Amino acid sequence: MKTPVDTVKGRIVGYDERTGEVLIRARYDDWFTMCKREYRECLVQMVDGRPLSDRQRRMCYALLREISDYTGQDVHSAKEYLKLRFLADDFGETADKIFSLSNAPKSLVCAFQRYLVRFVVEYDIPCRVPLLEYVDDIPDYIYACLIAKKCCITGQSAQLHHVDRVGMGRDRDDIIHEGLEVLPLSAEKHREAHTMSDQAFCDEYHLPGGIVMDRTLCRIYGLKANRGKRHGD
Repeated sequence: MKTPVDTVKGRIVGYDERTGEVLIRARYDDWFTMCKREYRECLVQMVDGRPLSDRQRRMCYALLREISDYTGQDVHSAKEYLKLRFLADDFGETADKIFSLSNAPKSLVCAFQRYLVRFVVEYDIPCRVPLLEYVDDIPDYIYACLIAKKCCITGQSAQLHHVDRVGMGRDRDDIIHEGLEVLPLSAEKHREAHTMSDQAFCDEYHLPGGIVMDRTLCRIYGLKANRGKRHGD
């Protein structure tokens, strides 16, 4: 029985940089179905052709082991459960789209790694080593720490450290925070950050810098955002 949507595999054989048009060659042998359904258009999914590094795969499994140890599940069960959650939460996909860490596209595995990091932060799962060592996308990790109000260095409860200095004597509750750069730091690390320049502090802990406060973060911290719609909203 034919499915409502046919899937065929093709190859990119040409690309026009001037127009942005992609030439794809794909084989489809069911001429009768093509005529009956009056196919005119198709959806194209680009497959990441970059090879996945052993390091990225190891980092995923290290995160899965941390989660497995905390939850009491074996690693395989935790992996399959979290892959399903990841697909449902991030892509709205179901079990028939399950993937393997051994041959999945690099972009998909990197997205899964970011999901595992966010999962560990959200559920406050203890790790054998600092969570930063499992992270490739550090800005995404810091944003997750801001959401969870966790220090991006120690994992403890966090205070907002303003990378954009707001000035002495100003009421921080009255300042529009949207657009300001911040870091979530424990009380100890916050005090340490004020003993040196922000660049020196970020270099010390291998941080790329602050994260720009958006409306979601302003709402979580009860801080003021810009009024009205911004350009592009």
